[in-house]
Amino acid sequence: MSSTRSTMNPIHSSTNRLKLGVFGFNGGAAFTNHPDRFVPTWDNNVRIAQLADRLGMEAAVSASRWKPFASDGHYSGDLFETFAWAAAVAAVTERISVMSTVHLSVVHPVIAAKSAATIDLISSGRFGLNLVCGWYRAEMEMFGDPMYGHEDRYALAHEWVEVFDRLWHDPAGFDFTGRFYDLKGAIVQPRSPYRRPILLNAGGSERGQDFAARDCDVAFIIPQDPRPEALKRQVDQYRDLARERYGKEIQVWMSSYVVQRDTMEQARAYVQDYVVTRGDREGVDAFLANNVGNAHTFPEGVLDQVRFAIAAGYGGYPILGPAEEITATLASLCDAGVDGLLLTWLDYEGGLATFGESVLPMLVREGLREPARVLG
Repeated sequence: MSSTRSTMNPIHSSTNRLKLGVFGFNGGAAFTNHPDRFVPTWDNNVRIAQLADRLGMEAAVSASRWKPFASDGHYSGDLFETFAWAAAVAAVTERISVMSTVHLSVVHPVIAAKSAATIDLISSGRFGLNLVCGWYRAEMEMFGDPMYGHEDRYALAHEWVEVFDRLWHDPAGFDFTGRFYDLKGAIVQPRSPYRRPILLNAGGSERGQDFAARDCDVAFIIPQDPRPEALKRQVDQYRDLARERYGKEIQVWMSSYVVQRDTMEQARAYVQDYVVTRGDREGVDAFLANNVGNAHTFPEGVLDQVRFAIAAGYGGYPILGPAEEITATLASLCDAGVDGLLLTWLDYEGGLATFGESVLPMLVREGLREPARVLG
């Protein structure tokens, strides 16, 4: 097989002005003790993936966790392994992009390329990878790997992508000698006939942004200022970096947590209940203790906001209110230049169904999306 066939991945091919996906339903995204907290059974995963597929969404993206936060047995570790999950989701869906989150320092690029080619064949070219450079020391130590410094993590990531690219495109075995990998006769069979899987990264530091601009197709941003004009500057800065430094175009996406209710007051009260009243402070504190010191991404004075967002939906941007208000928020993000959003809900199944029934038709009327093609 030669890797010449055009992609079937809707993240590349969709003409929707605002692309949409569902994030993290292989485990759940909120830190809370609320009874509505998502339980990631396989049956639940199948229903959510197939619903997102029917609704015409572009992406189903896993989160990845090898070790829980807070303490052993904590629910934050209850995530399906992402390559096995993606293969199974690919087999029960028809058009949605299925994306595995992979920790580069613990998953060898040869293993990743073999797994990716397999899932790409199952999905007819719909596979992608969300690349994580590894910041949780307990996970690195669990594998016996060193906890590299910030610059070295991105140096490893660049080398990892270089190896992955060669494995994807080179039909012959090759040797590779780098700083982190020393390979002899590296090859992947069977090969996928589709273009390289989409690569995503959420690097927020200067070094992380350079990696995403150079090596990835989609960059995720965490808004530093929610005002539309400030967000547009942040999006434009990322695009300009990729264009001017590497002569390429990238998509810029965000993650958001959605709380849809009949009124804004009801939505805010629900978030307050599950984040503050019944929030899992132990889990959030453990997440922040292991993450913030290494992330190099948060401006001063925003730690409380970050804490709230982590509890509400893994750090996502808030999208709250009735359908009309949610549609207006999505339209403003699109106008600021955001190409796509990965969405989370406390109750994924009910939240996605309500969103599909009410918000998606409004987005079609606003010209932000086309009607979903009926599967059959």
